[in-house]
Amino acid sequence: MNSWLMHHTQALKLVIRRFKDNLFSNLFIALTIAVSLALPMIVYLVLSSFSGLVSTIKSDSHLSLFLKSDATPTMIDSIHNTLATRESIKQFHFISKEDALQQLIADNNNQDLISSLTENPLPDAFFIEPAALDSAAIQQLKDELTQLDGIENVQVDDAWLKRLGYLLALGKKALFVLAMLLSFALFTVISNTIRMQILTQQEEIEVSQLIGATHRFIRRPFLYSGAIYGLIGALFALMITSIVIRLFNLSVSTLAAEYQTDFSLLLPNTDVFIITCITAIAIGLISAYIVVSKSLYKSIN
Repeated sequence: MNSWLMHHTQALKLVIRRFKDNLFSNLFIALTIAVSLALPMIVYLVLSSFSGLVSTIKSDSHLSLFLKSDATPTMIDSIHNTLATRESIKQFHFISKEDALQQLIADNNNQDLISSLTENPLPDAFFIEPAALDSAAIQQLKDELTQLDGIENVQVDDAWLKRLGYLLALGKKALFVLAMLLSFALFTVISNTIRMQILTQQEEIEVSQLIGATHRFIRRPFLYSGAIYGLIGALFALMITSIVIRLFNLSVSTLAAEYQTDFSLLLPNTDVFIITCITAIAIGLISAYIVVSKSLYKSIN
């Protein structure tokens, strides 16, 4: 155990010393890795932020029941009693056409329109908040309410949310493709870096092989190099992402204030931090392992 720990400590110290000797070039490589990691991370956080916004808005979504113009008070009472007994309805309220007209009149922007009317064109309406917010349940409730006597039209007010949901789903697929492409770019950057290190240390590797060094001993420092490149790149990526998101939020907060909401884009949390670091380290280790193993295989043959 002590021997194993000593070998790993020596390899890690060797890698850190080599990193310091070429600090500028190594930091530049780490920044290149960071950009490859930051792009999908920013897209992920933006999509997650809007997904959360859609979920929040859905909690306020409702159905509008517009009654026929000739609906009688008896019909209205019947519809009211039917809505009150349905478990699929969380709550509802009724607005008469007279109240709706008064609200329209109260809006000074509609004075020209009001003055041109000869009669009240607005219908009586019920506004319903469904108990379940999934699309299937809302559609079933809509179909049931359409059959009620005296109903002219049932309108679901979250149609635009469905379209936004489809766009978010498309965005998540695009994010997956982007992540795969940039992972390949990350793999290529680390592989080429490790390959250059192998070439510059070729004589040292050959001497080590002549005195009986195992492949595991030779491979170990390069594995640490790949892991360190990945880790430093991940930390830089998290810094870049946080800065970019904060800059975006300066504009987003101004826009959100116009709509009287406190919406803002999510910053990287602990889960994002851990997943990013583990992913980057794993790619670094795999890249280094493949390149070094290939080099050692060639040296044997």
